[in-house]
Amino acid sequence: MRIAVTGATGVLGQEAVGALVAAGHEVTGVTRRDRGVPVIEGRGATAVVADVFDARQLERAFRGHDVVINTLAHVPVDMTAMRPLAWREDDKLHLEASAAIAKAAALAGARKLIQESSVFMYPDNGSEWIGEDEPLAVRDRAFRPRVTEMRAAVDFAAEGRTTVILRLGQLFGRDPQTTAALRATTEGKTILLGKPENYITLLHHRDAGRAFVSALRASSGFYNVGGEPITRERWAKDLGREAKADGPAKFIPEITQAVIGARLEVQRRSLRVSSLRFMQETGWRATIGPSTPGWSRM
Repeated sequence: MRIAVTGATGVLGQEAVGALVAAGHEVTGVTRRDRGVPVIEGRGATAVVADVFDARQLERAFRGHDVVINTLAHVPVDMTAMRPLAWREDDKLHLEASAAIAKAAALAGARKLIQESSVFMYPDNGSEWIGEDEPLAVRDRAFRPRVTEMRAAVDFAAEGRTTVILRLGQLFGRDPQTTAALRATTEGKTILLGKPENYITLLHHRDAGRAFVSALRASSGFYNVGGEPITRERWAKDLGREAKADGPAKFIPEITQAVIGARLEVQRRSLRVSSLRFMQETGWRATIGPSTPGWSRM
């Protein structure tokens, strides 16, 4: 297949491009800046420079492609995420760029759109499993960009087209967020949100890249994508082990967590998310977990 990938220079996008190329597909990576060209070409794909907010430029870039995959995101690192303005770029990508991408993909004649999304839109569900039919908890205005993005992707699925929305677990691996968390763990700083008994569903970047390949086989719909959920207490131990720290990663005091705001509140939720639907339909399985030695270097 001929596949176009937006966000191709990000950690997630690079993994998607590499996995698609390895699977034998003809891949075009879209970058907003010239400096992204060698990054994409280094993964074995063709690079195109285009403004992701300009539907006309994107339409030209997408012409002749069977599938468009959108992995765009710009998540603030570490506790800078507590600052509202730190999310401005990420919000704009989901609110405006994702809508332009869905529109351009349809105009260019692509038959399938695969959209990256997040399990963090689910409500806290304690120790109960969360499937794709669980109602989302997105009433806060902070979720408006993600909701707009989701609607644009759903609207693409008309006139025989297919939309696959992947609700990805919390990404970990070589990304800036995890790297900062490992560094803070080594330094003994408090970094984890939520309660130790709460569940977290993690997804290594390598497995996320493979999920986009598997999604080519999926029918229209929403799919959870993550590894086996673990407690945050277990994640704290895994972080400490990977960081070679003196002990587990430390939790932020409860009194401080109570005032972090909606942006980071999702990190407190207990999310025991099931990926069974995606696994059964596509055959995908997570291969790297938080207990896999050396996962931060993979």
